Amino acid sequence: MERATHLLDLVRNAGDTANAVEAVRKAFDVHVTYHLAQTAAGNVDAPFVRTTYPAAWVARYLLAGYVKVDPIAREGFGRILPFDWSEVEIGAEAMPMMRDALEHGLGSSGYSVPIIDRHGRRALFSINGTTTGDDWQAFVGANQASLAEIGHAIHRVALRELYGNDEPPQLSAREREVLMWTARGKDYKAVGLILGISHHTTKAYLKSARYKLDCTTIAQAVAKALSLRLISE
Repeated sequence: MERATHLLDLVRNAGDTANAVEAVRKAFDVHVTYHLAQTAAGNVDAPFVRTTYPAAWVARYLLAGYVKVDPIAREGFGRILPFDWSEVEIGAEAMPMMRDALEHGLGSSGYSVPIIDRHGRRALFSINGTTTGDDWQAFVGANQASLAEIGHAIHRVALRELYGNDEPPQLSAREREVLMWTARGKDYKAVGLILGISHHTTKAYLKSARYKLDCTTIAQAVAKALSLRLISE
């Protein structure tokens, strides 16, 4: 308990997200990744990622476009509860990535904590280790509660790094949806058809979102929501 409390203090007081994930790596001797994504209506875009993975693997991951087939990211951004990577079905399209990861020194075991904050932003906190079998399950079981708390603490550090101490307004799910489709070039009538609501209701949601974002025009509201990662384009 004392160790977990000390680690939480290190994470909360970290100057930035990179230092926060590094503190967890040192404490547990595992690789650590924090991934904040723009999310809206099931779409993931424009990630903010901090990881302790080797630079060679990160470069390989990006160069090979593994983000398109990564089963952990796909599963993580669709889940609500934490999960062990052994629960994830690895499709044929992801097998080359998994073999490549092992060749770059990554472990075969992992555990992820999905995070959804009150503004609808989604993030994924993951650890990856070389311990396997019963030893890995014992490690996760002993640290499950702490890992969830640590993941949320890192999320707060990331938001502080990105946006300072200014908390964005809380938009409803429908307000985020109408802004997202507007950002994609749809007018209010088209947005209404897509969402199955009247164009009058669409206008009302856009208006309330604009007020909450303290903007004078819808274009400004869309730009601000994008910059705050409340929606994806």
